[in-house]
Amino acid sequence: MDRHLRMIGVLNAGLGILGILACIVLLIIFHGPGGILLINARIGGSATTMEGFITMCVMIYLLIMAGPLIAVGYGLMNYQEWARDLGMILSIFTLIHFPLGTVVAVYSLWVLTSFEVEPLFKTPPAPPNDFHHQH
Repeated sequence: MDRHLRMIGVLNAGLGILGILACIVLLIIFHGPGGILLINARIGGSATTMEGFITMCVMIYLLIMAGPLIAVGYGLMNYQEWARDLGMILSIFTLIHFPLGTVVAVYSLWVLTSFEVEPLFKTPPAPPNDFHHQH
C-alpha cells in the first residue's frame, strides 16, 4: 500500500501542476483574461456568449485547486496525517475534473479509505536504501 500512497501523492501534485500549466498556456494563447472572455468574438461570433465566461470559471477552479492538490501530494509522499484527510476531501471535488482528475480522484479515494494505509501514517516505512550506499 506504500507504493499506492506514494503514487497518489505524485498524481495529486502532478494534477495541480498540470492545472497551473493549462491556465498559463490559455492566458498566453488568448493574450490574457480579456482575450479568454472574448473567445467567441475572436472567431466572428457574438461577444455576449458564455464560452469565454465558462472557460474563465474552469481556469479559476483549476487555479484554486492547484495549491491544495500540490500540498496534499507533498503531504502524502511524506506520510502526513492531515494530507490523508484533506486528500479525501479534495478527491471529492476533483471528481468533476473529467477525465484525468476523475481517474486520480477515484484512485485516491480507494487508497485513502483503505484500512491498510492507516498504519503508514502512524509509523511511516523507512526510506528505500540508496543504491550507492550498498556495499
